[in-house]
Amino acid sequence: MPTGTTSSSAGAACAAVVDSAGHDEAVVRYAHVTPPVITHIGMTMGGLAALTTAGQMAHAYDMPPHASAVYARMEPGQPTSIQWIGDCRAYGWGGTVLTQWSTDQTMGEYLRRNGVAVELAERHDNWSRTGLAQAGAAMCREAQIPEAVRVVLIVSDGVSDQVGHARMEALCRAHAADPQSLADALAAAAEADAEGYRDDATVIVLAYVPAPTGTGGHRG
Repeated sequence: MPTGTTSSSAGAACAAVVDSAGHDEAVVRYAHVTPPVITHIGMTMGGLAALTTAGQMAHAYDMPPHASAVYARMEPGQPTSIQWIGDCRAYGWGGTVLTQWSTDQTMGEYLRRNGVAVELAERHDNWSRTGLAQAGAAMCREAQIPEAVRVVLIVSDGVSDQVGHARMEALCRAHAADPQSLADALAAAAEADAEGYRDDATVIVLAYVPAPTGTGGHRG
């Protein structure tokens, strides 16, 4: 069950998406509680501290070991900082091309990077190698998206798996000027697989919104 939230302060904006398998009571409670915790801690202490805290909460909620999360922070004049664990993703739309900035921590991706045939590796894309319960400096990953990239998407695998890169790019081209419309379009585009299964899809769009000339800029 994926959920997400945003937070802002002094010109900076941050957001987090958390995704865990299942819909039992503990999973639902954890999924609703942790995104605000991640954004609030991330705003003052950074994404690594935020994901580590959410990981400690995973033990308190007796969560399955492979809940995934991605966190992003946008600030004027700075690159967008992202931290993640598991297979939630971060993308940047630069106006013409959609770029994936995170790397899935799955067995499928591990096999690809070690030269295993694509048709074999893709069978293991749903096998997460780590998750929030193991969050820490050695397990969480981070990247910096250049400040020139004005639109950043953070998504659960229900979006990246069921929409596809080409379709996501087309939707960015059509809706990038309206972040909420883009988020809605991406979530709505998630389709069921051949067996009729449709995973929950969550997406948050952070976008740089320039202020009128002479008043600086802000992000929303």
